[in-house]
Amino acid sequence: MSRWSALATGALAVLATLACSTAVPTETSGVSRVGATALRYTGPDIEAVVSYRFADGSLGDEWLLLDIALTGSRHDTVEVKRDGIFLRAPSGEDIPLAAQDEFAAAYGVLAPVLARADIAAEPLGYWAGRGDERLEFFTTPGEALVFPSFWVNDRQVYTGRLFFHVPGGIQAGRYELRVKLPESELHVPFRLGSV
Repeated sequence: MSRWSALATGALAVLATLACSTAVPTETSGVSRVGATALRYTGPDIEAVVSYRFADGSLGDEWLLLDIALTGSRHDTVEVKRDGIFLRAPSGEDIPLAAQDEFAAAYGVLAPVLARADIAAEPLGYWAGRGDERLEFFTTPGEALVFPSFWVNDRQVYTGRLFFHVPGGIQAGRYELRVKLPESELHVPFRLGSV
């Protein structure tokens, strides 16, 4: 019996070590790599996992899609506003999060893209035990309401997709997702293409 206990304890130790070593630190403080195209941000107000898997295969397209999960780092609630979310392009230009009207106008072109993105989506469930909420910045035209902001804390995880209209098409290079918060700012850099 003690032999099996020792084996079980050893196996659990190995699994715990593997689970802890899956996040690889990056050159950006607070950002670690949790997958080939997924990054985790841990900051003073919020935590996030950002997947750029679909964007990496969309060079030349005019819409850049990022899958994201956001939760609070602490018990206090933090407001995340859609007008505080933007993407820094390789050119240094800041591209704002698309407006719902802009998204709705392009929906006919985006519908098949969204179907492909749903198939390619990475799992973003890194916070077990927290309530799942839908990020409501975008919706299929005529189906639901969108909101200008949401409040997050350490009891909920908001999951959804961010859309950025990139005139001229997505180029290879270094991008950075930025989210301005009342007292801090999220920065998650990622590279698209073979640059």
